[in-house]
Amino acid sequence: MALALVASLFLAALAARRLGTLPPLVPAATFAAGAMALYPVAVTRYDAVVTLTLALAVCGAALGGRWLLLSYASLGYGAAAKLVPALAVLPLALSGRRAVRGLLAFAAVLGLCFVPALLFAGERFMDSFAYHAQRGVQVESLWASALMLAGQVSGIAFEFGAFEVRGEGVGLASSLSLPVTAVLLTVTALFVYRDHRTGLAAERFPRHAAALILAFMLGSKVLSPQYMLWLLPLVPLSLGGLAGYGACALLLAACVLTSRIFPVHYADLLNLRTPGPELLLARNLILVLLWVMLLSLPQRLASREDP
Repeated sequence: MALALVASLFLAALAARRLGTLPPLVPAATFAAGAMALYPVAVTRYDAVVTLTLALAVCGAALGGRWLLLSYASLGYGAAAKLVPALAVLPLALSGRRAVRGLLAFAAVLGLCFVPALLFAGERFMDSFAYHAQRGVQVESLWASALMLAGQVSGIAFEFGAFEVRGEGVGLASSLSLPVTAVLLTVTALFVYRDHRTGLAAERFPRHAAALILAFMLGSKVLSPQYMLWLLPLVPLSLGGLAGYGACALLLAACVLTSRIFPVHYADLLNLRTPGPELLLARNLILVLLWVMLLSLPQRLASREDP
């Protein structure tokens, strides 16, 4: 996992140099600092593999030409690992460049990973998807933050390999998670399509991919600390000018707060005592602000021509 992060850092730096939204040292330093801040989970989960697939996708999009097929294939492997990278296929496909061959490459890699599992595992393979669908509201999600703020959390329970909140309103939050996530993804997809109509340049791919993945993270009832690794090769390359520096600072703040929540103040969070819930709320609000920034800033304020 450490080697995967080092390779991702190298690819992000290469893409930064090609895209030119910010001086290459800035995205590279942001990636490195964010990964070090997330060290407690960075090398103990396999999400670094997802980070690597997203970094490959960004680099392929930046290089263009035949390298775009590598982007699609990489996202196919990332989707096999954790599904979420499939969201980044949309901005690639809307660009129209090698879209048909790219989608075939994505499907081929995904099939190479999924078909054998389906053939050999059968129902147990499908049960793995049902398992995650049945999960409750995880304690670090945006939903849990809102419930804690409203005083609706009466306790914490360990279920499905994670800590989940209990209390009044939790059932409603759990049932609303899927439709709210769908709405957030739809809003983000409309933003991506709007940009596509004005000319979808390669330099916008990290911005669109980051916005889509953030939409999923915010709406989902599960937001584990290692999910922050997914944003490292995307957010630092998303915006230019002062907005880009601001996005990098917000991402680093979110990474530092994540490590303060887990493992430093995790006992405080599970016992609903200060500063656990407050740190969680601050981290999740930063993620919301990042998503809003990615969607709302005009392209002229987020381009490489900015001073």
